[in-house]
Amino acid sequence: MIKRIVLLVSLLASSYTTATDRYDPSAEELQCIAKNIYFESRNQSVAGRAAVGLVTINRMNDRRWPNTACGVVYQAKMRYNKILRNQCQFSWYCDGLSDTIRVVDDWKDAVYQAKNAVRLMNGDADFTEGSTHYHSINVNPWWAPSYEFVVRIDDHKFYK
Repeated sequence: MIKRIVLLVSLLASSYTTATDRYDPSAEELQCIAKNIYFESRNQSVAGRAAVGLVTINRMNDRRWPNTACGVVYQAKMRYNKILRNQCQFSWYCDGLSDTIRVVDDWKDAVYQAKNAVRLMNGDADFTEGSTHYHSINVNPWWAPSYEFVVRIDDHKFYK
């Protein structure tokens, strides 16, 4: 009898959703997701851009990474209070190139795709299946064999 009650409670708890379970990013957090999309995937399809946004959000929900979008996007190894070049979670942030938004239409689309990623996550429609990593098909990162490959979208492979 106790096992049945525990099972019933766990089933009810897993299907119960409150407003606090939904991710409602601030304007700053949404901008951080959009920057990641803009610099990492603006040349990809709608699905590819949304997938990069989903990975950003998935990392926030994983205790291995910071719990804010900006914390995830700007996570980098530091030495003497300086960011180490090419030692960031997302390559655009510390590759030594300008991080200036130059193409306004691409930026507007990145903001839209950031909002789309939030909608997908809130609707339990994460088609990356909880992916926390991705990389270009042009590289073979050392960490890839440690994770489960989920899907290839355009020029990126996604892993969880």
